[in-house]
Order: sequence, then C-alpha cells, then structure tokens
Amino acid sequence: MWIAPNVLTLAGFLLVMFGFFFVSFLDYDLDANSNFSSPRAIPNWVWLFISILTFTAHTLDGTDGKQARRTGSSGPTGELCNVSLVRLLCILISVQVVFITTHWEKYNTGILYLSWGYDASQYGLAGFYLLTYFVEYEFYKFYVFKSITFAVCFEAGFYVICITSLVMSIYNMYLSYFVDETGRQSSLYEACLPVFSSAVLFAVSVYWAKYSPSNVIDRDPRIYFWTMGTVFSNIACRLIIAQMTQTRAEPFNFLLCMYCAVAFVSLFGHIRAQTELILLRLLAIGVTLAHLHYGICLVRIFLLFSLAILLCNLKLKHLFSESLTRFFTVVSIKVERWGNF
Repeated sequence: MWIAPNVLTLAGFLLVMFGFFFVSFLDYDLDANSNFSSPRAIPNWVWLFISILTFTAHTLDGTDGKQARRTGSSGPTGELCNVSLVRLLCILISVQVVFITTHWEKYNTGILYLSWGYDASQYGLAGFYLLTYFVEYEFYKFYVFKSITFAVCFEAGFYVICITSLVMSIYNMYLSYFVDETGRQSSLYEACLPVFSSAVLFAVSVYWAKYSPSNVIDRDPRIYFWTMGTVFSNIACRLIIAQMTQTRAEPFNFLLCMYCAVAFVSLFGHIRAQTELILLRLLAIGVTLAHLHYGICLVRIFLLFSLAILLCNLKLKHLFSESLTRFFTVVSIKVERWGNF
C-alpha cells in the first residue's frame, strides 16, 4: 500500500532504458551480430539479462494501474506518466504506428482500447530474448524460402501488425461516428488532425534515410532512431494531453519543424557528409532537451493542479497549512542564525 503507482511505472521505464543503453554500449552500430561467430558479437548472457529486464518492466507497467485503484490514487498524472514514458521507447515506425493509431482512436471515440496483443508482444519479446540465450543468435540466420530470410519474414510481421491495428482503429471510429453516433469531432479534418504530424514525421524519416547524400542512417543508426523516436514521443504526449483535457489536437509540432528543417538542409543543402552527421547529432541533443523541458513543465502544471485539489479539501487544507507553517518557521530560524554569523 505504501508504494506510489508512478514509482512502479518509473521503475519499469528505467529498467527498459537501462537495457537499451546497455545494448547500445555493446553494439552501437547495430552490426555486432551480423556475421557468424563474430568476435564483436554481443555476449550470450546479455540476452538472458535483457529478457529478465523486459519481463520485469512489463510486469511493473501492468501493476501500476492496479496499485492506483488499490490505493485510491488514480488520476491524470498516472495516465500521463504511464503512456508518455513508453512513447520514448518507440524508435521503430512499425511500433509508432500502432501506438499513434490507438490514441488517434481515443481522440475520436473517447475510449482507449488496448487489446491483449500488447501484453502478448511484450511477453513474446521477453521469450524471444530468452530463446536467443539458449540457441544463440546464429540460429536465426536461415532462409525460410529460397531467397527470403527469417529476418525479412520477421520484418513483414511488423507490417502486418501495423495494417491490422490501423484497420481496427478505423473500424472502431466508424462504429463510433456512424453506428453509435458518439464521435467527438465535428468534421473529417478535425478527426484526422492528430495523425498529420505523425504522418509527416514518418514520410520525412523514410525519405531522409533513403536519399541521404551521406547515408546518415548507416553512419549513426542509434542517433537517427533516437531522434525520430524522441520527436514522436513529443507528438504522442501532446495528443495525450489533448485527450485528457478534451481540447483540440495541435496541427503542428515545434520539434517536428526542427526535424524537417534539418532533414531539408541535409537532403538539398549540398553539405558535406560530416556536416550532415553533426547536424543530426546536434538535432538529437536539441529535441531531447526540448522534450525533457516539456515533460518537466507538465509535471509542474499537474503538481499545481493536485495542490489546488488539496486546498479545496478542508481537512487536507488544515494539515497542509500546519505543515507549511512549520516548514517556513524552520527555514526562517536557519536563515536568521546564518545571518547572525
């Protein structure tokens, strides 16, 4: 009963981020396991470690809501903390599409539909890491058909999931607007507004990766994916805020504008290869700091909101006033003593 739900969420997030940075340290260029018996291959025990981290993190993420209901501390900060932290981990467009369509659906229907597929994917991922620990990474280097490898089939599976998720969300929105007549938006433009920024991000990212003069995605894939994922996280967080406050989604995103500007200069600015890489890394730093600043400002707003609720309760207000008075009394005494020196 004494553990705050958001502590569980944050702990799960930190476990996943630790695993991400740990694997990034061992294989920054995403090529350590490219060849058979590579001397730079990721140690086998790492996959067992990552499997444990993934399983534990998802377990914590799945119990924070139950803990909130158990302790009577459910609120908007929990939803914001839960889903916004997860968004920072979305570095693949296939995963981003599933997340953004789910919240696009909620923006229009008012219902957040999370199927069992999310839990299955997380447990499946942990099991996949565990299997790799037992069979080693060379096990997956085989051809399913004549010229189609297992990796290609695995990639195709992500595309199928994206299409299925998109179709189901569109179907649920169709039911909401034309069958139940509970849709929240007044026009097709307003209904599609939340996906504009994400669609632009996906299109620019794919075009930049394919036509980059210096092939920047191969030169520093980690930074490229991190930058795109951070911009997407900011877009998703702002959409979540619009849902929670029942306000209009933002048609443009400042971080997306920065991202598109750097991509445009890289593609059409006739700059050197090293300059493009420097611009990408500076962009990564900029969007990360901007996203953290946005998150800190949100926390301040919700703290003030929670404080306002606290002060509207007479009993809690009395306790809060006494505690605040004692605090400032102690501070004033210490300041007075310090001034006497």
